[in-house]
Amino acid sequence: MLRKFLEILIHPYERLGIIAIITLFLLFWLFNILFMSQEYRVYVQSTGAQEVQAHVIIRHGNTAPGLAHYVEHLAWLNAVGAKQRSADRHSNAWTNAYAVGYWLSGKPDELDDILQTLSGLFDPLEVSLEFANEERDIISREYESRMVDRPDAQATESMNAFLYAENAIASSVLGTPDDISGFTYDNARALHAVTHRPENATLVVTGDITEREVSRALKEANWPEGQNVNADIESPTFELAAPAETLLRYPEKDASARVIFRRVVALPEAVPFDLLEAHTTLLGNILNTNLVGGLAGPLRFDAAIARRFDVQIWPVDERHIELSFTARPDRDVSLTAMRTVFEETLAEISGTGIPDQTYQRVLSRFEHFWPDWDDGDETARWMADYTLERVSTLRKPLPLHDVKRLEQTLAHQTINTLLNEIAGEGRTAVAFIGPKERFE
Repeated sequence: MLRKFLEILIHPYERLGIIAIITLFLLFWLFNILFMSQEYRVYVQSTGAQEVQAHVIIRHGNTAPGLAHYVEHLAWLNAVGAKQRSADRHSNAWTNAYAVGYWLSGKPDELDDILQTLSGLFDPLEVSLEFANEERDIISREYESRMVDRPDAQATESMNAFLYAENAIASSVLGTPDDISGFTYDNARALHAVTHRPENATLVVTGDITEREVSRALKEANWPEGQNVNADIESPTFELAAPAETLLRYPEKDASARVIFRRVVALPEAVPFDLLEAHTTLLGNILNTNLVGGLAGPLRFDAAIARRFDVQIWPVDERHIELSFTARPDRDVSLTAMRTVFEETLAEISGTGIPDQTYQRVLSRFEHFWPDWDDGDETARWMADYTLERVSTLRKPLPLHDVKRLEQTLAHQTINTLLNEIAGEGRTAVAFIGPKERFE
């Protein structure tokens, strides 16, 4: 669609009448809109949804385990409680390793009210000390629900700390019981004051809405002005610590035996994030198959090593990728033996490379990674989700025309290069979970 639009710009009177030109321009404009002024950083993604969602994403940059999550709780209730919003309004808030996010949804004509409420996130925290302490107790119970008697969650926390050592994302989003009990209202206020500022926030609005309507609603809601919001979203930095390995053991006599294997490696050169994500996903799909170059044959069908397994690969940033292999062993196979066979098989596949026939066959099914570009509604929904996902991890989303070009830039050689890296030296964390007698 973008290529056609550009052709129209070059030869407008030779191609189409003026009405068709305007129609195509509006369709293109609706798919991916970013408008920035001296006051706002806003993405607007129009979809066919009958309601609108407004998301505020704020970089926290905090390395104190769990504190940003505590601030998220207090800031959200400070904003929502102050406006006395109705209980049946859809709302939510979240914290990840990079940012905190808040969202509200409603009818398009409620956007003014929605934005006015969300603007309260920038107000100083004014909840009572008693309330703040109660919220800290709620987070303690949240920890118990998520972590106690959950070895997989415990392993994830420990593996993150090891794999991402010396980086902000190594810090636990939830924190430990000691971290949580140490939260103070003064510390929360201090972090909120330096992070919950308009210039540190990005607004994403999706649904049955236009850029003009959002611009008007921001003014009606007296959305606070920020400084230097013209700057692009600053992507998080990552530096891989020295290559090392750790083995974690979680004896659980009543649990099914399983292994979690994760490795982070550095790439020889940087690759644009979106292109790297597409390549790593494609490589993961290949390794999950029973085709030549896949792991299903050696681990399941040719030899009964793993009863089931899953491989996922993703970019940490433009220069680092992570491999995750989770598996349950077949009968009479120890976790140690399964891990050994996996690493040996991965090295063998890396040595020979992914055959072209396998690459082409999996690539032919990879079109589902993206939407049907000929379906306007599906594309709009996909771009809305994509935009929110990128902003939520402090990355600048690509415009539609650049996303559509990614499929043409996938390369077999890149797949084999990434395979060589994940089979090589990196920072590796392995967790054994289940009956202790299955470990060795």
